[in-house]
Amino acid sequence: MLKEWPLVAFTILGQTAVGMSLFFFLPIVLSAELNWNVRSREGTLLVLGLILGSLVIAAALSFFHLRHPFRARRVLLNLRTSWLSREIFFELAFMGLVGLAFVFVWTERAGDVLFKVDLAAAIIAGVLFLVSMSKLYMLETLSPWNSAYTGMSFFLTTMTLGALAAACVGRIFVGPRDPNRFGYLSSFWLVAVFFIMANALFAVLLTPHHGLDRFQRRPSLRPPAAASRLLYLGRLALLAGGFVLILLSEFVGGPEWIAGRIPVLCVPFALILSSEVAGRFLFYSFVPRSGD
Repeated sequence: MLKEWPLVAFTILGQTAVGMSLFFFLPIVLSAELNWNVRSREGTLLVLGLILGSLVIAAALSFFHLRHPFRARRVLLNLRTSWLSREIFFELAFMGLVGLAFVFVWTERAGDVLFKVDLAAAIIAGVLFLVSMSKLYMLETLSPWNSAYTGMSFFLTTMTLGALAAACVGRIFVGPRDPNRFGYLSSFWLVAVFFIMANALFAVLLTPHHGLDRFQRRPSLRPPAAASRLLYLGRLALLAGGFVLILLSEFVGGPEWIAGRIPVLCVPFALILSSEVAGRFLFYSFVPRSGD
């Protein structure tokens, strides 16, 4: 299970990048006009840089999972039949379109219609990247993964971490009362709270081998592995911790160490990110590999 860390990093970083693009790009694409100032431009470059950096790091780490990394160039040869080929293709397309958007903003051409077209294309490529990633694991021979659980878990990770990351940028860089049009990012804490609750409910109800609706592979006297159970309980605890901290800081007030800007941003995000890492290791434990 621990040997799957490159895939854990790849999927979580990729899904976070897709989530950030959805929350950040859609309002720009749907807005009637774009009014840019220095802070707006710098904030946009920051978000685009974070998305692009996440994708580049995810792609680089994925090579650690390959037995023969130099053969990876052949992965795009089976687009018609292979979800792996499609996953890599749409990741590269997504990465390229985000990079092009960065160039638009850097050269101060973000007011062009082509900028909106590029962002819309990036959203589509990101969604197709997420769909391909999900379909890659939904194999008929691997029953724990061949279910709605795979797609829903990837979707919830995307939306939860995407909303939290967007809110972090809004609160740290732009500020909750900033008059420019990117001040709305800080309001995504409310969206993040909703998806954290959905994530926790989904985990309690539908996690294979552990949730209330337990998946049974075959009649067996063998209980779930202790490490797997610990990951499951740890994930729920981390989700609960992040949820409580957000509520204390946003709705109750809390002491100064909770209400300060940096702790409010870093601690809940770190807890929720850790919960997603635990959940992803748990996901890979459902189908033991040789040598595990």
